Amino acid sequence: MKRFLQSFILFVCFFQIPSVTYAQVFGGSISGSTGTGSFSTPSLDGSSGPTAYFYGKDQGVLIDVNLWGQVGKPGKYFVPYTTDLISLISIAGGPTDKAKLDEVRIIRYAVKDTTVIEKIARVNIVKFIEYGDQGNLPQLIRGDTVIIPGDALSVFQTFVGIAASIGVVVNTFALIALLNQRTSN
Repeated sequence: MKRFLQSFILFVCFFQIPSVTYAQVFGGSISGSTGTGSFSTPSLDGSSGPTAYFYGKDQGVLIDVNLWGQVGKPGKYFVPYTTDLISLISIAGGPTDKAKLDEVRIIRYAVKDTTVIEKIARVNIVKFIEYGDQGNLPQLIRGDTVIIPGDALSVFQTFVGIAASIGVVVNTFALIALLNQRTSN
């Protein structure tokens, strides 16, 4: 009975509580029209969701750019080499209401004398929105990673979510220990 109760509690805690997938898995089939499409794979829950997006396949050379953070559809994008930052964000469904657009970062790697150098460009998209100034918008290149951070509220909500998940695991182990103690007496 004791072993059954422990197994049941572990099953409920680890397999029935919704989990969040933080990584993207590549390796599936391309779907969509010739101009746009998505590369999708089955997720852990059996559903299929896009992990890479293809835009402008008929418009010449495509570059791969990672888009993370507070946008409608974060992921890996294959876009024409002429795509600018604003267009990339627009293709991804635009920024969310929690996006902090004055602290957008573009991470890119350059090779200098066989040494890989990481460069981080900070972009203030709020200036573009307010004044239409495209002077501070850098050209995207192959392999760039664009990060659109969230505001303080979204960071707090993420922290609370992680703390709640940790609390569930700790409570589960405490319950198992308490049940073991009571059944052994």
